Amino acid sequence: MAGRRETYLALICVLWLKVSLAVKVGHVLIQSEFCQTQLPSAEFAFQFDDDEIFNVDFEKKLTRWRLPQFGQLASFEAAGALQNKAVDYQNLQVDMKRTNFTAAKPVTPTIYTYTEEPVVLNEPNTVICLVKNIFPPVIKMSWLKNNQPVTDGMAETDFYISSDFSYYKFTYLATMPAKGDVYTCAVEHSGLPGGSTNKPWRPEVPSHIPETSENVVCGLGLAVGIIGIIVGICLIVKGLKNSNSRGH
Repeated sequence: MAGRRETYLALICVLWLKVSLAVKVGHVLIQSEFCQTQLPSAEFAFQFDDDEIFNVDFEKKLTRWRLPQFGQLASFEAAGALQNKAVDYQNLQVDMKRTNFTAAKPVTPTIYTYTEEPVVLNEPNTVICLVKNIFPPVIKMSWLKNNQPVTDGMAETDFYISSDFSYYKFTYLATMPAKGDVYTCAVEHSGLPGGSTNKPWRPEVPSHIPETSENVVCGLGLAVGIIGIIVGICLIVKGLKNSNSRGH
């Protein structure tokens, strides 16, 4: 079974909802956990309104808080997640046998590339690759710069779960975009045609109005303002004359 490429997945997702008037959801707290036959073999995490609070590092057997401040406001023992993982794995074995080892059906993910900040050529920035609608949660994401693999400055998140129980994931590349650069997010997933695809991103600097055009626009604005002032003064004087004529 170790040589098979199919993914057998057990997924548990608990939603804690704060509901107003039984129809409007104020906030959503999600506890998600899964185990599967491919890597990552398991994950356990808490999210609040689509923001991760913490996840559990099963290898190091510790809780990893998304921000250090979160760990000062709450606590979670990683041992509880390890116990859940053991139960999930047992359930996975049972479910695999009951379904005659029917693999999880893959879904085609969607890929987006963009930057953290507005692009300024040759200035530090971060190129972001977001892959949504991931199922099963087995994916490989990497970066190419001008068709060459690059790892320096790269970072990757864990899997985050969406409201439809699919997953999404980010990978980041800290770089300094230059004119002519092409950054490519290479994605491998069983739901993609052929199992892989590339999503390119090119630096696009917002076009600026030429200085001569700016001067023309400024001059026109100033002229219109002066004409408006003159017209206003003429109307005031005319109004005063009409008032004086009626008075006599």
